[in-house]
Order: sequence, then structure tokens, then C-alpha cells
Amino acid sequence: MDPNLIAFSEKVQDTLDHLQKELSAIRAGRANPSLLEEIPINAYGTQMKLMEVGTIASPQPSLLTIQVWDAGLTKDVEKAIMSANLGLNPSTEGQTVRVPIPPLTEERRQEFVKVAHTKGEEAKISIRQHRQDQKDEWVKSKNAGEIGEDELFRREKLMQDLVEKANSEVDGEINTKGIDLMQV
Repeated sequence: MDPNLIAFSEKVQDTLDHLQKELSAIRAGRANPSLLEEIPINAYGTQMKLMEVGTIASPQPSLLTIQVWDAGLTKDVEKAIMSANLGLNPSTEGQTVRVPIPPLTEERRQEFVKVAHTKGEEAKISIRQHRQDQKDEWVKSKNAGEIGEDELFRREKLMQDLVEKANSEVDGEINTKGIDLMQV
């Protein structure tokens, strides 16, 4: 890879990784611990992620359990799950929070597909923004006489190839998630 594109490539990869993380949080009717991992919890006077206050497990395909490490946080965990707007209704048994995963209706599945497409568009916008930032940096170098116009054109072409590849990856991720969501 061209050394001038390494930083840009890393930013694009970070964007793709973030998209995968966001898509894994969109539920597809099966209990998946990643659905709850990133939910913010008010704990000890600060914001923490749910995965930082307890162990999330999936003992059954339609049930998630959270073993909260500090019994005082159990109610906070329950409130956070309810306020996360995931359509889940947790119940508490001692230090364990049980979260049954109800089957998705067709309408709810379509809503989740729309959310997935929105996340994909956000990823593409981020990639375009990274491209513009990198291009601006190179144009400054060209204007300062550090690189020539041919070199600028060559870098832009290589960068555009990376952008197109990343966009097709985003589309593939979104299509895969859409198919996964629409399966009954």
C-alpha cells in the first residue's frame, strides 16, 4: 500500500469496524449479548457500558441474562435496558437481570432494516469526510510545492479506489444484515 494512504486506510477501517459494531447491536430476533453490551449505565457517578458492570450471557436463544457484579446497580441496569428503546422488558431476580427477547413482528423487522440502512449511510458519510480531509491535506502540500500535480492525481485515484472498495463493503454489510433481519 502507498505510504501516503496508510493513515487514510486506517480511518476507513475504523469506520467499517464501528459499522459492524453498530449493526451487531441491531437485534435479529435471536438473543445476542452484543445487543446489550454498549448500553450506557449510570454507575458510580459516571457513564459506563453495560458490559463493564456485569456478565452478559445467552443461556437460551430467546433469553439474555446479566449477572450484575454490584447488587446496588441492578435497578440501574434494568432502567437502562428499558430506556434503550430496544423493545425489551427486563426482570430482576437477585443480582441477575433476565431479558426475554420477544419474536420480531414484520413491521419491527422493517424498522430495523431502515435503521441498518441509516447506519450504513452514516458510515459512507464518514468515509467521504475522511477522503475530503485527506484531499485537503494533499492540496496544501501541492500548493506548498511539496508534491506535483501528477502525484496529487495519482494519490487521489488510489484513494478513490479505496473509497469505492469500502463503500461496497458497507453495502455488503447492510445487505447481509437486512437479509438476517427479514428471516423469520
